Amino acid sequence: MKRLSLILVAVVCAFSTLVGGTALAAQAEPIRIYVDEYAEGQVMSHVAKRVIESEYDIPVELKMVAVGPAFLGVANDERSLFLVAWLPRTHGAYMDRVGDKVDNLGELFDGARLGWAVPAYVPEDQLASIADMKKPDVVDKLGGKIQGISAGAGLMQVSRETIEGYGLDDDYRLITASSAAMTASLKRAIDDKEWIVVTAWSPHWMWERFDLRYLEDPKGELGAREHVDAIASQGLAESEPEVHAMLKRMHYSLEQIDTMLLNAEQTSYQQAAQTFIEKHPDVIAEWTGKGESQASTQ
Repeated sequence: MKRLSLILVAVVCAFSTLVGGTALAAQAEPIRIYVDEYAEGQVMSHVAKRVIESEYDIPVELKMVAVGPAFLGVANDERSLFLVAWLPRTHGAYMDRVGDKVDNLGELFDGARLGWAVPAYVPEDQLASIADMKKPDVVDKLGGKIQGISAGAGLMQVSRETIEGYGLDDDYRLITASSAAMTASLKRAIDDKEWIVVTAWSPHWMWERFDLRYLEDPKGELGAREHVDAIASQGLAESEPEVHAMLKRMHYSLEQIDTMLLNAEQTSYQQAAQTFIEKHPDVIAEWTGKGESQASTQ
């Protein structure tokens, strides 16, 4: 009897191993989405993760990295994405390095902008443009600092070029910090009605939360309006053609992005993504192609 029990246990264990192994073998290899600290990239990546996992039953992992490694990761991985390629200026240097090794899936939204921003209470007759930052009294009120974000961000590279272009090297230092630290510094300055210049971009929830304005850029050092594209590894079109097709159809309006970012600031990126999906089933249907198939059958 004891021997029979042992045999049954062995059979059950073997069967469990076989079934588990088969299930694991059938599990699709995850698609990796590289995510940097840009707020819009965070929330769009969570939307993409939820849509891919729910509509195509393919696991997705989000990997936090700086911008440079994100571009290199997509170029070197076989199943990966990056959803915030700011072009043509901000991330142009990164794209130049890997452009022939990645698949540009097209524009996710248009009208993005980089710049340096100040609180609206800073008098425009004293500080209206980046050129005004050379005034000694302005240097003094700003403490010789420009509050930046992470060192590897494209905005920081462009900001360093802007400092050089306007001859601000001797008077200012660009402070490196996370995006969260930048907005925290901005909030503290606004609470105390102090002057501050921050490296800024649109869309971002801070434009809804605070009364800000961009400094004029008469030399155009910070560039003009940009578009934000999705890039994918070149093998994704072959390994996951349905996901690839969905991503090429994915597009947002600036209003949708702004709403998601404000929601994310009040809740979380995950919750903002889920709220967007729940409120816009027609948009998701259009991305997945279900809207087209439904319309054709009516």
